[in-house]
Amino acid sequence: MTNLLARVRAARPPAAANAVFAVMALALALRLYGLDWDDGYAWTPHPDERAILGYAAQISTPPLSNLGVLLDAERSPLNPRWFPYGSFPLYLLRAVHWLAEFALYADIPDMRPLARAISALADAGTVGAVYLLGKALWSRRAALIASLAVALAVVHIQLSHFFAVDTLLALFCVMTAIFLVRVARRGRAADSVLAGVFLALALATKISAAPLLAAYCAAHLMSAFGLSPAAPRFRRPLIADSVIAAALNAAAGGLAALIAFFIFQPYAILDFARFYADVSQQSEMARRIVDFPYTRQYIDTTPYWYHIRQLAVWGFGLPLGALAWASLGYAAVRGMGIRAALAYAALGIALPAAILALSVSSLAVICAAGIASAAVIATIPARKPGARVDAILLAWVIPYFIVMGAFDVKFMRYMLPIAPFLALFAAKGAMDIWGLVSRLRGFAGGVAKTAALGLGIAVMLAAALYAIAYSRIYAAPHPAVRASEYLRDVLPERSTILKEHWEESLPNLGEYEIRELPIYDPDTRAKARALANDLADADMITLYSNRLYGTVSRLPERYPLSRAFYETLFSRQLGYAPAAAFAAYPNLLGIAFADETFARPDLPAPRFPNLPGGVSLGYADESFTVYDHPKVMIFANVSRLSADDISERIISAAGDAFPPAAAPSAAESQSEGARLMMTESRAAAQRAGGTWSEIFASGGQDDDRRASPLWIAVWLLAAQAAALLAFPLAFAAFRPLADRGWILAKPLGLLAIGLAVWLMASLEIIPFGRTPIIISAAGLGVLSAVSFAFNRATMLDFFRKRWKTIAAAEMVFLAAFFAFLLIRMANPDLWHPWRGGEKPMDM
Repeated sequence: MTNLLARVRAARPPAAANAVFAVMALALALRLYGLDWDDGYAWTPHPDERAILGYAAQISTPPLSNLGVLLDAERSPLNPRWFPYGSFPLYLLRAVHWLAEFALYADIPDMRPLARAISALADAGTVGAVYLLGKALWSRRAALIASLAVALAVVHIQLSHFFAVDTLLALFCVMTAIFLVRVARRGRAADSVLAGVFLALALATKISAAPLLAAYCAAHLMSAFGLSPAAPRFRRPLIADSVIAAALNAAAGGLAALIAFFIFQPYAILDFARFYADVSQQSEMARRIVDFPYTRQYIDTTPYWYHIRQLAVWGFGLPLGALAWASLGYAAVRGMGIRAALAYAALGIALPAAILALSVSSLAVICAAGIASAAVIATIPARKPGARVDAILLAWVIPYFIVMGAFDVKFMRYMLPIAPFLALFAAKGAMDIWGLVSRLRGFAGGVAKTAALGLGIAVMLAAALYAIAYSRIYAAPHPAVRASEYLRDVLPERSTILKEHWEESLPNLGEYEIRELPIYDPDTRAKARALANDLADADMITLYSNRLYGTVSRLPERYPLSRAFYETLFSRQLGYAPAAAFAAYPNLLGIAFADETFARPDLPAPRFPNLPGGVSLGYADESFTVYDHPKVMIFANVSRLSADDISERIISAAGDAFPPAAAPSAAESQSEGARLMMTESRAAAQRAGGTWSEIFASGGQDDDRRASPLWIAVWLLAAQAAALLAFPLAFAAFRPLADRGWILAKPLGLLAIGLAVWLMASLEIIPFGRTPIIISAAGLGVLSAVSFAFNRATMLDFFRKRWKTIAAAEMVFLAAFFAFLLIRMANPDLWHPWRGGEKPMDM
């Protein structure tokens, strides 16, 4: 009997395995619950998911007799011809869709359930992968805490309900880290190859995983120089041998990554021009070089802090989120001396962040990421042996956050690839705190242990309650579906309903006339009249979310009219009254956690009789709320004001920010002169010179002629000629310098000629043209001739003795000239209203 009981006990799974199973079951339950959250929609209200599903549906395979077409990017049916995201998620979804149709012998026209199931399963896989990584790094307990934190993280739960590739990316990042830790500790070629494959999967999912390359380098450097504690029975070879072995492993992993990347995303190479264009556009979107309306919400948001706050409050929940970010700071310097930690904080974190605070150009991003990556790697020898492997994770997390946190566009999902690592750092931080209090003895030690244990349980319990509360939003129909049902109940068919453009539509309203309000259009009197006419005719206004009123109202200098529209609408001055609102706040036991949408844009909050209240946690990132639980508001036209009355009230509310006097559209087009403080006659004279399109032809041979490389040489020769004209003056003015002003003569010549031309044109002495340029150059030549006459002997002697200095200075000038020429060729736009206009300081 004793032997039988012993065998039964031995057959039982260990407690750790039971705990992991429970965490995985919890993760799956939270992620699979409510995947049909938009039931009632014929389409998904998530724009990225909508695009991915659309492009995935277009993918097909050619017949076996024509496989050669796969290498032709233009003809291949496997080429998605769309690369804002990687191709692997599209191929994966299409393959699962085909297998599901094959298994069920039925067509599946809507891929949403399959796509979201893939996303949910991938994120549950991340929970398991975090456990494996935490166990490999530290201990089972730390691993279990980290995996539970990821299982309960609302940002993971929410994104599991969409198919926007982020959950797949997070999984591949964690899997890459697992094998990189093995590389650092064991130095096996197989681990390098597997790390390369998962790195390729991450890049083929989203190219923003590129900072993982720094972690890849860090792991192989640690393997090469024995900087990580070796695994048991691992005998370390000589340093030279280990360096060669690590280099070969790194090369094998790199080759595996290249092959895998080509397999998972072949048309990034075969259709490189389109791939590069799409990736560049996404990069410009993230940096707001391209001014898309849906990115204007991030104007005047604080770099780094915005992400920290949003992820802490809404993504993790405050106790767990605060611990996660604090633990990242702790992990960054763990195992280092104070001096080394301060040096790293200054050079590895503050310096690259400062670079990106000044500029987020491509060059600045590359430099900042390189500095941040190199700094993490440089700290490895300075860390205690037990903390060195942390650098592999840090080499991914810190450069990624430094770059992404500095970008102007800050969608919360951008943080998902590093969220599992923040959970890991939080678990390690919690275990280290427990280790400290465990060393205490006596009564104080008992109190400290009780307090630490109680605090840890409270943090995880708060995360669990928040996760359950958030999941409850999927228990009710989508707010937009409920709003649509309300409108169909109260409005007769063919009624007029207004919606904002660049905003989602309410479903199932085909029997109504839907008009769009051009809120994002430039504020003009024509826009004011259009708004007023539509408002006078309509029966209802629907505001799907805070996308527009939460954005344009924060930009009064750009949208004074649009802001005035929302102010007057919300304060019932336009004859519209709040009719109904529909929201789905995270809620539990009657307590709702509401996001505040009116305080940030400083708008009056309309009062809806059916809108539930709740505990306000402040502003939530728009991308966190607008897809699965937007606040839909409906206003009814109760007063039926005239268009003139509505227009007058909106313009009056705009105040001095909008031109007060009504004027016909013809005069409206002439108002530019008044805004420039010109008289009408002077404005007319300026306009008589021709418009931009009249002066600079677009298209045809004229464009080709102007774009000719010959003009580079013409400009260079013109600049050199101006410099030669100015040099005698510079020679006298800059006598103490080694080159006697040779370099400074170049800007001096341009400045002297340009200033004289500008003064003559501004004072209306001579209109701008070739004549004042010739006069200015001649005048500069006369002054320089006088200077040369007085300094002739000295100048000639200078040329004989210092020609090498002149040559060196000229080489420096030409190098700078052509370097900036390349920059300007890469970004030729001289007029961007939010990026410095004509950049007058370039000179």
